[in-house]
Amino acid sequence: MRDLPATEGPVLDVAAYAARLAYRGRLDPSVETLRGLHEAHALTVPFENLDVQLGRPISLDPSALFKKIVHERRGGYCFELNGLFAVILEQLGFTVHRLMARVLYGSTTVRPLSHEVLLVEAEGDRWIADVGFGANGLIAPLPLRAGHKERQHQDHFRLTGCESRSGRTFALQFETRGTWHDLYEFTLEPYRPEDYILANYYHSHASDSLFVQHVICTKPTTEGRVTLLDRKLKIRTNGAIQQSTVSLLDDFRTLLKVHFGIEDDGIVAGVARGWDRLGA
Repeated sequence: MRDLPATEGPVLDVAAYAARLAYRGRLDPSVETLRGLHEAHALTVPFENLDVQLGRPISLDPSALFKKIVHERRGGYCFELNGLFAVILEQLGFTVHRLMARVLYGSTTVRPLSHEVLLVEAEGDRWIADVGFGANGLIAPLPLRAGHKERQHQDHFRLTGCESRSGRTFALQFETRGTWHDLYEFTLEPYRPEDYILANYYHSHASDSLFVQHVICTKPTTEGRVTLLDRKLKIRTNGAIQQSTVSLLDDFRTLLKVHFGIEDDGIVAGVARGWDRLGA
């Protein structure tokens, strides 16, 4: 794969980031650190698009991401979550390659490259890291080995690979009820942070973007996953699924706090203005 020049940016407070995740493990460029931080981030920081729904700009500047995710205790979507994670890993001494993936999950047509994924080098091996895929995404990193299968708490993942005109193409898959589903595919072509600006703008502005059309909050748990889509709340626990409808704004405020750790009256007030649009 072609290497790109190392990115430069502000020095972030890694200790504050670790505290946000309640992570107390190693902070050296080791596989143990990578796995520990990845899992802590995935289980703590929600995938959410609330700022898009409120018409707030989505900044990919590392300082802005740190303020939002660490100080304001918010979440974000792939460019925000993986963007911050990449900078933190680089500060710890990891070599990080930013990749772009094509989402396959839930799609019947060919989608453009629009999802940020990270390739991380640690202890002589290469790992796929992704703390920013909202639909059944990774909880821990996976070694970059085609055919590798791994159970992460209640979720089961597999990485496949094949040769294509653009080189080696990999696909991340998720297993449910005995069937493997493609989540996304990617090559090892590296990208720079600036390369995500256009896709970020599309996701946060285009009328056909899912993030513009719907309120989305989701986070894995050690027992499964909790997901809020507009007014629909789905909780998957050890394979069993409970679904309910959020009818009152007070309930919306409570579940944001309880399930996603978000306490922001400005967000609730903003969502209230479009409450009827969300449907029942």
